[in-house]
Amino acid sequence: MPMLSIVIPNYNYGRFADRFFSSIAAQSMTLEKVELIFVDDGSSDNSLEQARQWAERISCERFEILTPSRSGKPGLVRNHGLERAKGELLLCIDPDDVLHPDFLSSCVEAFEENGNVDIVYTDYFENSTEGSREIRLPDFNKAHLRTQNALPPAAMYRRTLWDSGTRYRENTEYEDWDYWVQCQMSGAGFLRIPRSLYTYEIHDMNYSHHAVENDGQAKARIVLNNPAFFHPMVLEWAIGHLRNRLHSQAFQRGYIPRPEDIKTLLKCIEQKVIKSTTPS
Repeated sequence: MPMLSIVIPNYNYGRFADRFFSSIAAQSMTLEKVELIFVDDGSSDNSLEQARQWAERISCERFEILTPSRSGKPGLVRNHGLERAKGELLLCIDPDDVLHPDFLSSCVEAFEENGNVDIVYTDYFENSTEGSREIRLPDFNKAHLRTQNALPPAAMYRRTLWDSGTRYRENTEYEDWDYWVQCQMSGAGFLRIPRSLYTYEIHDMNYSHHAVENDGQAKARIVLNNPAFFHPMVLEWAIGHLRNRLHSQAFQRGYIPRPEDIKTLLKCIEQKVIKSTTPS
């Protein structure tokens, strides 16, 4: 049985393949107990050809290439790969990103040293057309998860979370945020490694652009998917937003409002109504 399964969801990212797989091959940790599961979501570029070439070049326990029917949903593509995964530890990573040499070894060591930890994540670098910047994350606090995605795009976790029924959902573009909420609700322990150990690439093909376009609805779905995790007032906000109610505005991108934010908005709306109906 492999120690670690790395699931790689892909759609037309062939141009990043050499850089990504080179970063896997360059890991300081041996890959003899690591399986790679490449899941292609109906690419029309040379992604599959690239994956097959790298399957011959990387020395690991197993390199599997899956080609399910096109879904257009990264969460479903991840689920497809995770269903085939056999490792005790799991990692989903997009092939446009880059793992630094000590990423895998640092995460695995953190699990070995902390038996009560279920999810390990690191700081990271973010590359875009505007340049590169280092993202230093706060230590985990579930209160952060109620308002924003407090974890980075890539995190390693124990397969016990998957076995307990946690799945990536298709009804929200913030599928990874929703996944971490599910993990928190199941009692998972989180640990941050305060080192920047991979690079996240922002470009015009990122699926996250869809989340920007549907930000309000994507956040509302997270709340309604996990009602026990959120305050009743936030649940009312989510229902109201999906019904296009005035008191349930989207708020800023990537931010689920707190009860006090909603109260402030309702007070502002009330004051505007009173002002508009008061004779001059």
